[in-house]
Amino acid sequence: MKYSKYAVPGLLWTTGVAAALALAGCGGGSGSDDDDNGGATKPSTYILDSVVLPASAIKSAAVAPASLGASVQTRFVVLPELEAEKTVASDNGPAQQIGTQRAVAATSTVAQTQSALQWSSLANGQQVAAINIQSTGAYGLRAGVLVDSLPDGAQLRVYSQEHPNAIVERSGAEVNALLAQNRKAGETGAAANTWWTPDVGAGDTTVEVVLPAGTDADALRISIPVVSHIYVNLSLPTDAELAEAAKADAAKVVDTSGACNLDASCTNNYQTERNAVARMSFTRSDGKSYLCTGTLLNNTKGDFAPYFITGNHCISTQSSASSMQTAWFYRSSSCNSSVPGANAALRNAGATLLYATASTDSALLKLNEMPPVGVTLAGWDARTAGQVGDAVYGLHHPDGNLLKYSVGSVVGFMNCTAGSGTSITCSTGDSNSSFYSVRWSQGTTEGGSSGSALFRDGRVIGNLYGGGASCQAPNASDFYGRFDKVFSDRIWNWLAS
Repeated sequence: MKYSKYAVPGLLWTTGVAAALALAGCGGGSGSDDDDNGGATKPSTYILDSVVLPASAIKSAAVAPASLGASVQTRFVVLPELEAEKTVASDNGPAQQIGTQRAVAATSTVAQTQSALQWSSLANGQQVAAINIQSTGAYGLRAGVLVDSLPDGAQLRVYSQEHPNAIVERSGAEVNALLAQNRKAGETGAAANTWWTPDVGAGDTTVEVVLPAGTDADALRISIPVVSHIYVNLSLPTDAELAEAAKADAAKVVDTSGACNLDASCTNNYQTERNAVARMSFTRSDGKSYLCTGTLLNNTKGDFAPYFITGNHCISTQSSASSMQTAWFYRSSSCNSSVPGANAALRNAGATLLYATASTDSALLKLNEMPPVGVTLAGWDARTAGQVGDAVYGLHHPDGNLLKYSVGSVVGFMNCTAGSGTSITCSTGDSNSSFYSVRWSQGTTEGGSSGSALFRDGRVIGNLYGGGASCQAPNASDFYGRFDKVFSDRIWNWLAS
């Protein structure tokens, strides 16, 4: 599904194919109370260059888990085809909706789920059981596993029936830590205690549970009352598909972004910065899933900590951050190719929300899993406000597609707030205002570009709130929260202590 944007005086509107999107209410404030500033009382610097993540910063990769094959008894649950109108967003704001909630009656309670799990014993004394849920017509599926109790020593393994050997594995301890983080951030109920399984790029998902030897099956108390049905194709090509692409032009990605968008592989100007940018998807507590763009940031400690900036209207709660998946190096293999580069990589361990504010529509996170070797941690400039006339550029994933770039200039300052219904309200401001107005001379932005960084001279100076720019309205402006504002407000604690 593709979103277009247009502007009317004083208002920014984001519309869907059949219905307008409303900007979700965004509260100011912070996420984590861990400032990590070592007692510093002011930033050590206001400007920093980018750095490339070396192999030495990454711990040795874990051995890929192997399928247990015929040892697993699987209970299958098939949901009927979703009504077409339920795949159209209606009230969710500039973060582009890509998935909707579906109830799963067969596993909606702990008792039903315990009954559905058919345990088998392995030779080492472990017990294993699995539930497979299929949502007809889905491109992807995320199971909302509501945890009442989960042994730390358990293993949760997620895969599709189509690719049973492509397994994402998490320990019970890892899942429990993620949920504890939600509760620490003040979340309660199902929002705090639901683990959203990674989207493995198929219309079904298997949740396999392996219990340690000697563990009573009754110690596991989980349910799967909902799934998030992904109705946009986000899957990255498999290695086999990429190999076939070299021979038969397979593994193509259908680019649904506007024709005026510019392929980031068609320029040599941003080769460093483009490696800092990730397409991000996440699921909110209501089971709806979304797309935005985010950017890795460098810090003065030089420890390669994976700090990540995006929009507050994308992620403003810890439970959303916990569900976050990122796609790295997601760009074309060559100029205007529809085949992704072979080094495209997914990460799906979520993130810690450190700070979020509506004042500049900014959110700072720390990824729970290191991104792949070779990414860039982008530099930033928080010395002063940008100036009218400054040359700027953006790197982003419009409509969730392969990486694009936009080139333009700062044309003014704006005061922007969330409006009612489907709008945000922006009015002309001055150098004290919290948003830049940017006009593009090349390229544009779309839904999915939200949260992406604005660069000047190789450094981040803002993040995208929204705007009227589109292929149909090339002279309309986009609005970016000022990095210098959010830096001085608080995030220097992590980036420059």
